[in-house]
Amino acid sequence: MLSQVAQTKTLSMLLVDDDCQFRAGIRTFLSFSQIQNRAIEVIGEANHPALALSLAKQHNPDLILIDMELIEGDGLSLLQQLQDSNVSSRTLVLSGHQEDYWIYQAMQLGANGYVFKGQVSQQLLDAIATVMQNQIYLPPEVATGFFRKFQKTQASLPSHLGQPCNLSERENDVLYWLVQGASNDEIAKQLYISVPTVKVHLTNIFLKLQVTSRTQVIVAAIKMNLI
Repeated sequence: MLSQVAQTKTLSMLLVDDDCQFRAGIRTFLSFSQIQNRAIEVIGEANHPALALSLAKQHNPDLILIDMELIEGDGLSLLQQLQDSNVSSRTLVLSGHQEDYWIYQAMQLGANGYVFKGQVSQQLLDAIATVMQNQIYLPPEVATGFFRKFQKTQASLPSHLGQPCNLSERENDVLYWLVQGASNDEIAKQLYISVPTVKVHLTNIFLKLQVTSRTQVIVAAIKMNLI
């Protein structure tokens, strides 16, 4: 009986967006969707950070969908407030902003993923499923621009923060080309090693960083200052 209850438990969400029509559309979309056999329940809506934080503390939803543009604030300020509070909800940014700045800042402030509003129908459910598995979600086309922003910011950091923690010199070389968007073949050519050797290094990198995809490697590299 308990296992059946666990299987049918709903996935609770809080919608934070200044556009009431967009919130209504997302609510309707989610009402006809399931994530890992779990129905989705929208437990509240907010259009500004203060209300969103209050609802998050009151209901502690599984996931908070956050727009970057809000009334009396923005998504970045809300992410900061959530990070400073005891709210354990995962956060997924759902924004029309595709600029590197917004994506980079959101991830630095603890967002678990980022989806463009123009790609909601194609990416939202996959993003939610990924985030609820305690993984990071970024659209594939975001990775290169995301890393460019990191490179610019990294130049202003103390030099010791850019050194690898527990990666070997060769693993760090492979990581560098990976975050540049190079394929396994391209990495092999750049480093004058075989493709199977590249795969071995990637396996070690994934294990050491505790990630399962190339996108997650980029996020981990940024958050851990590995490049």
